[in-house]
Amino acid sequence: MLAGKVIIEGLPTGGNDTAERRIFSQKGEMAQILNRPSESFRHLVYWDLDSSSSAQERGGHYHRQKTEHFYVIAGELDLLVEDLETGAKEKAFLQAGDRLTINPRVAHAFRSRIYSQVLEYSPDPYDPGDAVPFRVEL
Repeated sequence: MLAGKVIIEGLPTGGNDTAERRIFSQKGEMAQILNRPSESFRHLVYWDLDSSSSAQERGGHYHRQKTEHFYVIAGELDLLVEDLETGAKEKAFLQAGDRLTINPRVAHAFRSRIYSQVLEYSPDPYDPGDAVPFRVEL
């Protein structure tokens, strides 16, 4: 999306023990979301959202410098993004098992279709001065 400034990947099911993947067994689901020696994160957040009940959305901002990553644990969401450099706007559907990367200067907002749970992580710690409110509308 937006010329590679937003990346959505479905985490594959199955694979070897070092693979970034989802596994389903009698124990339940296990997701190895990240397994890369060259990456680390300093910011980890869990959030949930039920827009159908609350009429709320999450996001509604962009970051000047921070790259954000998300993993959809459960649910279905619409992602709205706008590239501040070009003005291009796009909408994408996200579901459980999707991993998402949003680069700096891409405004974003999430609206859930059903109750949804998401992990948000970044190599950079949260800095409130880096988050700029921005309404994304399509």
